[in-house]
Amino acid sequence: MSEEENYSPVMYVSGMSVFLNRWFTNYDEAKKALAAEDGILLPYRNQFFVTEAAAIRELGLDPDDPDWARIGYDWVHPKDSEAWERLVTKRRESI
Repeated sequence: MSEEENYSPVMYVSGMSVFLNRWFTNYDEAKKALAAEDGILLPYRNQFFVTEAAAIRELGLDPDDPDWARIGYDWVHPKDSEAWERLVTKRRESI
């Protein structure tokens, strides 16, 4: 995989600030929050946040895409790497 292919696109845009995003400084706390409540766990720089489906649309992605379930709604440690790669491609295309 080339450096470009290994690159994960930015998963936060300013339009997402109007949504309820739960922010965490460590992954384990974010993962616990994801398990306790619905959402999608995403990275931003050295932080993590759990956001709602409507915010995913701000990224140019479909929150109902079945690949979200396949990755366990966890962008950082996805359960299915092929599903994650498909989402990465879609995100890159939306930028």
